[in-house]
Amino acid sequence: MRIIGLTLSLIIGASIFYCSCTTGETKEPTSDIQTNMELAVEPGENWFRKMRVFLFILRKSSPQLAAWIEDNNGNYLSTITVSEKSVKENWISAPKEGRPEALPVWSYRQQHYSVTNDVDTMSSATKKGSFEANIDRESLVNGNTYNVFLEINHSFDYNDYWTKDNSGVNGQPSLVYHAQFIAGQSGHISLVPIGHGSVNGSDGNIVRELESIISALSIVRNASITIK
Repeated sequence: MRIIGLTLSLIIGASIFYCSCTTGETKEPTSDIQTNMELAVEPGENWFRKMRVFLFILRKSSPQLAAWIEDNNGNYLSTITVSEKSVKENWISAPKEGRPEALPVWSYRQQHYSVTNDVDTMSSATKKGSFEANIDRESLVNGNTYNVFLEINHSFDYNDYWTKDNSGVNGQPSLVYHAQFIAGQSGHISLVPIGHGSVNGSDGNIVRELESIISALSIVRNASITIK
């Protein structure tokens, strides 16, 4: 009986010790919370443009586009999606230097401010219609503020302001959309146009001017990010 009593005492004592150790336990916060994030883009009435390829032969052309994330200090973090043609420089009748004016903001920033080159794994064929692209959260920290940009452009997209004389083959320069979000904080956030890129592709600056942009504003109907 004394042995049984001693055994019970040891079991009870061990249980009390275990409870006292685990009851006050606090888990370290983690930034590895798997939150779904995606970019959605809905085409507008000028998503397709008819381009003359030979004499009377016309074909519909989709815009070139790129979407990426920067931190709140302007550091380029990762590409969400980008047109394959813009990555591989697979242009028709392009000059030797390619078409840096097609997506100048994305092109310049991912070359000069990106720590790693992730473009080859994120490129895709030009989108023909509405699409959604998952956002890689590996480089994001929950609670931190980030910026997502969408740059979009049609070649030969001329208007009264952007003519062959002052814009080459570009016409209206690339249009840049933007939204700010907090990683890990659920919500649905619209991207809004904030300006345009360099008409000759010489830099990655965003010109905060939209008065000269007309039909290009109708390439995209809606663009947004969703954090679930």
